[in-house]
Amino acid sequence: MLVLSEQMARTRRTYDLQAGALTLHAQAAAGHALFGIAERINPKRAFLFVSTVLGRHIPVDPAAHRAVLCSLAQGVSRHLLAGPVFVMGFAETAVGIGAGVFDCLADAHLGRAIGYLTTTRFAPLGAKPWFTIEESHSHAVDHIILVPREGVVQHGADATLVLVDDETTTGKTFAELAMGLHAQGLTFGRVVLVTLTDWSDGRAALTVAKVFGTADVREVSLQKGTFDWTPRPGWLPAALPGACPVGCAAWHPEAEQAFAPPRMGLAAREGRASGEDMLAGLVAAGLDAPCATDRVLVIGAGEHVWQPMLVAEALAARGIFTRFITTTRSPILLGGAIAHKRSFPDHYGQGFWMYLHNVVPCDWDRILLFTETGADGVHADLLGWLGRADVVDGAGAVVSHAGGAL
Repeated sequence: MLVLSEQMARTRRTYDLQAGALTLHAQAAAGHALFGIAERINPKRAFLFVSTVLGRHIPVDPAAHRAVLCSLAQGVSRHLLAGPVFVMGFAETAVGIGAGVFDCLADAHLGRAIGYLTTTRFAPLGAKPWFTIEESHSHAVDHIILVPREGVVQHGADATLVLVDDETTTGKTFAELAMGLHAQGLTFGRVVLVTLTDWSDGRAALTVAKVFGTADVREVSLQKGTFDWTPRPGWLPAALPGACPVGCAAWHPEAEQAFAPPRMGLAAREGRASGEDMLAGLVAAGLDAPCATDRVLVIGAGEHVWQPMLVAEALAARGIFTRFITTTRSPILLGGAIAHKRSFPDHYGQGFWMYLHNVVPCDWDRILLFTETGADGVHADLLGWLGRADVVDGAGAVVSHAGGAL
């Protein structure tokens, strides 16, 4: 188990950054460090905890990622009430770990009514918005919650709500989502807050407890601690990056496309395609399957993270050296945990910058890039830099790219 004991001694470490000093008081991590530190290009918060196990800014071993998901799910299992379970994750960073906690819970509690829904920043054609929330410190503040498919959400006095994020510092984002659910008339006997790192010092649980009143709020994390931030005198924070030239036609997701985030929900009682199933389908669609001696990098895109991770997991299960990472909207400075950075226009034709961190294309024999858009949403700058890559679009079609334009 990676979930740490409350009694473990805390260590103190200070990071001197361009914008100020970040001092952490945290428990020692089990096995290896769960995060590094980088500087954000964001006047609202100048620093970033860069997870080593998330697969968002650092390529991750799918097996190590799955172990983290299972560890979190095991921690959640100890707090479940007897009734149904509703899991939610946050776009874009926690879409994958939310789906992973749901997936592990579904495997561990066969027959239990368990549903998963993620917030999103893209509403599919024909989908109905349910409510919205704001994440005040984020580079992209608005979160849309869509009306879920039938069977995803069940609630009541014996139901457990599981909210999953990569980290929490104040609990405000958890509380915003809890308030949105409460405003829709949902009730839960217990709420479990799940994070990789919890910097709230108990504030997150107290904040969420005020929303549901009688609900019992519990916490599960891999590492707990607190931090102090001292801005450097006279430091002028950088503004968020402005708009970039639109790289493709405007794109809108479809509710039922083959490869897409679970924006309208997943239900444990329905069949779930495995990574091996997806990989077999891609080979049937024309993908030249990687060889046992290949070093393979699987890249997801933004919120489209869970299905690519399952494919990476299937490749690793075949004995192929595989790592997984995703593109992101998060603007970060080079330095610290960010050794490499590539910027390019977004996949969606909306005019914002996206990034790929800590990737050196020549380190990999094969690169599989998953995008929920059409392949034409992948900008030529990114493709040219990656070199040889197989692009898997939202319909499951495979386009091989070997330099130049698609």
